[in-house]
Amino acid sequence: DQAMAAYRTASRLFPGCHIPVMCIGMEYMRTNNLPLAEQLLLNAKSVCPLDPMIYNELGVLYFRNGDYNKATRLLREALKVAPKPLAAMWEPILVNLAHSLRKQGLYIEACIHYKDALALSCKSASTFAALGFTKHLQDNLPEAIEMYHKALSLRPEDTLTAELLNEALLEDCSRHRNGGDLL
Repeated sequence: DQAMAAYRTASRLFPGCHIPVMCIGMEYMRTNNLPLAEQLLLNAKSVCPLDPMIYNELGVLYFRNGDYNKATRLLREALKVAPKPLAAMWEPILVNLAHSLRKQGLYIEACIHYKDALALSCKSASTFAALGFTKHLQDNLPEAIEMYHKALSLRPEDTLTAELLNEALLEDCSRHRNGGDLL
């Protein structure tokens, strides 16, 4: 409530500024009021159509609604309007785009964007885990296992990644036991 009050006050004090409106939309998204969040984010976009964070937030909103095509389009637009070269602050856009691509089964392109994100922020356990999961979905168990290990080296308490690693190891052992490739 305090954050919303502060954003509303900022919106009144700075009419024509898109940032308070965007932040109110983000708060509504956080509380799962997605229709109102969408309305506010679209309003912020109409005020400032060149802010990459608005496109990112809209992409996240459509991702949460299961509209992965629209999410991907908006996240690509976020990258398009982001200043080049990309700085570490834009890493979430790359990760969000990769998630959206993965959900659409576009694993190769998703991996490219996860790796681009890791180039900007090389200590992101969640990005290593997501890349590992994508490799796992591609049935590339050796690379999945490697990425899960990297994620766990950064965040050892991550039980989901530990479980995914365990599954990948069991699948890999089963494959070798049944006469699969050893390489």
